[in-house]
Amino acid sequence: MAKVHVITYGCQMNEYDSERVAGLLRERQWQVTDDERDADFILVNTCAIREKAEEKVFSKLGQLRGLKSDNPELVIGVMGCMAQLHQREIQARAPHVDLVFGSPAIARAGDLVDRVRRERRPLLETAEAPLVKITARPVGTGRLKAFVTVMEGCEKHCTFCVVPRTRGRERSHPPEAIVAEVRSLAAAGCREVTLLGQTVNAYGRDLVPPTDLADLFARVNDVDGITRIRFTTSNPYNLTPRLIRALRDVPKVCEWFHLPLQSGSNRILARMNRGYTRERYLELVTAIRETVPEMAFSTDLIVGFPGETEEDFEQTLEMVERVGYDNAFVFRFSRRPGTPAATLPGQVAEDVKALRNTRLLEATVRVAAARARALEGRIVEVLVDGTSRKDPHVLSGRTRCNRVVNFDGGRRSAIGRLARVRITEALPHSLRGTLAELSEEVACLSR
Repeated sequence: MAKVHVITYGCQMNEYDSERVAGLLRERQWQVTDDERDADFILVNTCAIREKAEEKVFSKLGQLRGLKSDNPELVIGVMGCMAQLHQREIQARAPHVDLVFGSPAIARAGDLVDRVRRERRPLLETAEAPLVKITARPVGTGRLKAFVTVMEGCEKHCTFCVVPRTRGRERSHPPEAIVAEVRSLAAAGCREVTLLGQTVNAYGRDLVPPTDLADLFARVNDVDGITRIRFTTSNPYNLTPRLIRALRDVPKVCEWFHLPLQSGSNRILARMNRGYTRERYLELVTAIRETVPEMAFSTDLIVGFPGETEEDFEQTLEMVERVGYDNAFVFRFSRRPGTPAATLPGQVAEDVKALRNTRLLEATVRVAAARARALEGRIVEVLVDGTSRKDPHVLSGRTRCNRVVNFDGGRRSAIGRLARVRITEALPHSLRGTLAELSEEVACLSR
């Protein structure tokens, strides 16, 4: 039996795509292996959002050249955003790569690799294709948590982003297909699903008849066996009062909202073409917290965007303090070829970016730590999903607000169940607690 090894870089959408391709290949009698040296086909799923991610891919492809030299029959493939965006560059810099295909061709991955093996020549496939809902997953991926893509593509055209070029226009999967996939996951033991989309809160407006994410929440909520619903990533521009009410009214939707800010400066937000102001962003946060007071927020922030002054940067720092994020992902601006931001005047020096990056990280860590300390002494709901990486005798899981909790459950808890845990200590990257009660009907995280 032929064996495939999949290497994934980038976002949750890429992780999901990797699972789908592995599942499709398994249906063609391929076996998934964790050892690249044992593989007949190595597939690298790529990310093109930042230059650092791209260089990691090229570095890995360089390493794989040696395996190809030792085994000329080995097929090496590249898929994902880099494949869509830099197809010719991949072929030039890594001529030992046999197959390059973009996200639209995922449904035909099995046919493509079969063709490469049969014809023994490189193949490039990055053309547009119809949207296909693929639910195949390889054996061994039964798990408590799973990603479910509900829509693909993006039409926001932020000046720093390549996603509209790599993923195409916004296209939603029918709710019936999504619910069917969730039911299948629940039957296999899944307890928590994360609904994925580049702009997930724009879901459904392109369907006939149109629908929305609030309606999808309600449908997934009715699936027996699923206890938690998460969703990512949202754009403030598409956040509606109806969706905010659904955060409160649909019981299984967790109190965790990833809402990218990117910058706290209106001037920079306009240059980014984000479609909202800092004032509008704060209005949305206020509306959400008035509706769901226990909501935890995470965000994305970019430092050193072209034209960013010290005053602009200070406004981002001030927004971190005002919103009070539980987690933040901070990135230095990276020029992406073909994006408007790559050629904007006022490019910020790398040393300035580095300093601002450090300052912003310090602020976000401090604010998140204060939010974590506020949970000390409280009882929270934890979905037990394994044991601590440092101590196999300690159980581990996540709260509804997506914080890691490690606790001693004795013999009264089990992986896959919900537990009530009293938080005893807030650490830099996790919480510690003691088991208060084991129950499948526990209160929300911090109510």
